[in-house]
Amino acid sequence: MASPPGAPGDTFWEELRDVIRSVAFLNRTRHWLITRASVWLAGFCALYLVGGLLLGWNAAYEVLLGLTAPGGCRHPWYGYPLSLTGWLLVPGLTGAAAGYLVTRQIERRRSITLVTLLERMRAQSGGPGPPAGDDP
Repeated sequence: MASPPGAPGDTFWEELRDVIRSVAFLNRTRHWLITRASVWLAGFCALYLVGGLLLGWNAAYEVLLGLTAPGGCRHPWYGYPLSLTGWLLVPGLTGAAAGYLVTRQIERRRSITLVTLLERMRAQSGGPGPPAGDDP
């Protein structure tokens, strides 16, 4: 958005804020994935990349998964945060995303009242038919 003549331009942070706000038209799940989960994922990737450079890729992978003790790697001071990330952050983010998606699905289905649900079920089944009787 262009500033009026004589007004200072937007700073980088103001432009970044406007870009983030521009994705508000997305549904809540996509908005969360773009604005929140991407930041955590970028931080995790940066931590893993630095770990790969400091410890070696194989050692960083094994420390992250808990196959190797963080104290037994080349730089234990970095192995411990990487190990904690593998034990806490990865399952936490995965569980948060799955929980959020399941909650959204449940909320969508709960928005239908019981009367409306029963009417839909009757319409789909063809309604109540004649009672079953003994036909001679």
